[in-house]
Amino acid sequence: MRSGTPDNSLLRAEHLGKQVTSPDGTLTILEDVSLAILRGESVAIVGPSGSGKSTLLGLLAGLDVPSRGSVWLDGENLSTLDEDARAARRARRIGFVFQSFHLLPGLTALENVMLPLELGGQRQPEQTARAVLAAVGLAERAGYYPPKLSGGEQQRVAIARAYAGEPAILFADEPTGNLDAATGQLIIELLFRLNREHYATLVLVSHDTQLASRCNRILHLRAGRLVATP
Repeated sequence: MRSGTPDNSLLRAEHLGKQVTSPDGTLTILEDVSLAILRGESVAIVGPSGSGKSTLLGLLAGLDVPSRGSVWLDGENLSTLDEDARAARRARRIGFVFQSFHLLPGLTALENVMLPLELGGQRQPEQTARAVLAAVGLAERAGYYPPKLSGGEQQRVAIARAYAGEPAILFADEPTGNLDAATGQLIIELLFRLNREHYATLVLVSHDTQLASRCNRILHLRAGRLVATP
């Protein structure tokens, strides 16, 4: 492993900082954030609005690059890669679930799950997509378009899409934020069942205390810094 990354650590951030510059000056969003996340672990990132949670998630996933510091995924420094190389790593190693689902409305549930598999060169994308839709309880909804699905069903399609490529790590940004309490509970159970069954590391941002409490660890952000548990 490079940079002294522990053998059992899948993801590591070292002294991350993120600043954005505007005509009004420089805004610091994250400041000196360091952390390590183990293989198969579930970790919640919590904090008040504006504390930098989603920014941190984007940096850890390689969707953005830090102003300083580095992110290591499975021993590789993502911060040194260009956007094409980071995208290739994401396609092979990372899954995403977002609050607003991000499904393509012109594709069926099956086609939404198949799309990243086809782009990744999967040999049997339809067979894999049907199997993972069945695993999230949507086998009979495979031919439905997203507008015809409930919010909970759309989120289950998004989860199926995220897990179809068997990622090493799944990032979830407010995965129950657009759902009612009962449906949100079903999504929580599904996320943690798949976390156990696939041994895929789960890193999530949430204001849902019930969801966060199910994780192995909770990281608290305040004003862009990790702080001790209150």
